[in-house]
Amino acid sequence: MIGDTGNIYGGTAGAIQTDFPTSVNNVFQTPPKAAIVFEGDFVPGTATVKAKAKTDYDESPFPAINGSGPSVEIGGDTLVAFRDTPAIEAFVKFLTTSDAAAAWAKFGGFATGNKNMSASVYPDAITRKTASAIAQAQDVVFDLSDQQPAAFGATVGQGEWGIFQDFLRNPSDVNGTAQKLEAAAAAAYKKAG
Repeated sequence: MIGDTGNIYGGTAGAIQTDFPTSVNNVFQTPPKAAIVFEGDFVPGTATVKAKAKTDYDESPFPAINGSGPSVEIGGDTLVAFRDTPAIEAFVKFLTTSDAAAAWAKFGGFATGNKNMSASVYPDAITRKTASAIAQAQDVVFDLSDQQPAAFGATVGQGEWGIFQDFLRNPSDVNGTAQKLEAAAAAAYKKAG
């Protein structure tokens, strides 16, 4: 797919220079500048173009991993407490409950694997479907960039980003790209300690 630059709005050079909000908005232009953006459930909130769920965008299930049952790829948030007091401990424990998840879920752009929360809390059909998939999944994996040190997964033009941009420019060397990713990841992990 990426070997044919006609499949990419603006060609390879355009894709490399397109920022995230623009890539989202491109699919909602009239006429559309792009056909698909593969992203998470938070994306409709980043669009500056008005888009309606189920009419202008929808969800697609993540493929099963190694022939297993339902699988999902997620992003995640981490909570860190710097003091251990009874109040902080009670608050952190509360955040694991379905009541806490429901308070956040009703605003959208959030889904939980908490099996004790009804999907009816979510504000739209797409979020209800994606949240149900998380709760029912046999395999839940974090997005690759969410699992990496920032030097590898979250630094624009470097590490994973830079290597994938190079691959987009020349997608013929899959094995070489994989080796570069492994080497950059190892260096980032070593630096992160």
